[in-house]
Amino acid sequence: MLVAGSTSACDVCLEPFGGDSKAPCTITCGHVFCVDCLANINPPLCPLCRKIFDPRFTVKLHLDLDNVRAPPSPNGASAPNDDDARRLYQAISNIAEAGCSETQVRQLISEGKSFLQKQPKDSFKDLRTLYRMVAYLCEVKTTLRAQNAANEALKREHAQLQAEKNELVAKIEQQLRVREQERQAAWATESSLRDHCTKAHEAYETMVQQVSYDLPSPEALD
Repeated sequence: MLVAGSTSACDVCLEPFGGDSKAPCTITCGHVFCVDCLANINPPLCPLCRKIFDPRFTVKLHLDLDNVRAPPSPNGASAPNDDDARRLYQAISNIAEAGCSETQVRQLISEGKSFLQKQPKDSFKDLRTLYRMVAYLCEVKTTLRAQNAANEALKREHAQLQAEKNELVAKIEQQLRVREQERQAAWATESSLRDHCTKAHEAYETMVQQVSYDLPSPEALD
């Protein structure tokens, strides 16, 4: 919740909210605890929903909106500014408790900006703080989405480059296999030629020896 009622108590120490160290503070998930308990939470995880929160965006609550009453107008109706502020508070509370779409958050940011720009700068301080927190978180989400999209694009590019690399490696391996086959074929051809030459030389030597045996000696010719 974002509103501390007059009978509300801290969900950690169970003591009623009060001033100073027992002042109610809301964290980014929307739950409210006293200042003392928040100071002792380490690591910064909400004791109720266990969501991580940023201590920099802890908002101290000073108003009990259930008991706030605007000065009556002449016709007995509430002041329009207080009604709009209460509606914005409630809208932010609904976001923290139930969540909503990004479109709804941006619509709320636009409405809050339009409302606060028309008010004195020193008015609705808590609402201004909550508005800045919601706007900041929305921008963080937008940035994260852009970063995720960039990461996905890099992953796709990496996958494409990896596929091209694998294709080139396969071609190189194929060329190496072809060259190895050609080398083995050349070696086999060379070995065959060497064997053929050796056999031809042996046949030639045998033929020369046979011819020399058949020729008459010089003495026989005399």
